[in-house]
Amino acid sequence: MKTTRYLDTHPGTRPRIFAHRGLTFEGDKQIADENTLKSFELALIAGSDYLESDIQVTKDRVPVLFHDGDLKRLLGKKTLISNLSLAQLKEVRLPHGGQIPTLSEALTAFPEAKFNLDLKTHPAERTGIETILSLKAQNRVLISSFSEASRKRALASTSTPLASSAGSSKVLFSYLSAMFGLHKSFLRQLSGIDALQIPTRRYGIDFTHPRFLEQVLPSGVEIHYWTINDPDLMLELFGIGAHGIVTDRADLAVKTFN
Repeated sequence: MKTTRYLDTHPGTRPRIFAHRGLTFEGDKQIADENTLKSFELALIAGSDYLESDIQVTKDRVPVLFHDGDLKRLLGKKTLISNLSLAQLKEVRLPHGGQIPTLSEALTAFPEAKFNLDLKTHPAERTGIETILSLKAQNRVLISSFSEASRKRALASTSTPLASSAGSSKVLFSYLSAMFGLHKSFLRQLSGIDALQIPTRRYGIDFTHPRFLEQVLPSGVEIHYWTINDPDLMLELFGIGAHGIVTDRADLAVKTFN
């Protein structure tokens, strides 16, 4: 159920490879910080099809690409991204020397790349969409969010079609509808989305169950599994019909399917 040209081109003999927060490793050595221009460049050089990242918003309402709401995990500081201006954030150096990029910087630095962008906060919905549209990047961005309400608000903020993946509640209801044979409910859950981006298992739910896949695969909605770093599992998932693999190791994924 494609809404834009985002998923028009498929690699065919392999799943779509989404570089989760870019690519930070060379072999077994980490050489870049996640969600930085360097990690995105490394992913594209490795042959990744898509760049996955996350949108946070600074105190002065600039959308930036960073997963966490604060700096604690990477730098040991509890400072919130939303409490820093862009100028203050640009003074921050990540463990491998990287800077946190703005959404605009990333879209401009890689004008041919396609991005999978996760909305992490309410302010990210509007500022993220505004930036994407201002750079005419609507056909190379897929919007995602664990919150279905957030996804809907973001898409409702513009009349321009944007590709998107289902929020957690829509994923759950689509799974239950498929498993209990509620075909009309299942189709209603998939309406207006381009992909289900899901783990293989969560909360006791097996999202690789044949009954679920039998319903999804013919529907036109793609299945992208996250976060898959084991080459054998990548092959297994592609074998059962996965359209995409979200991975920290885009380099290994490309080698696996070459």
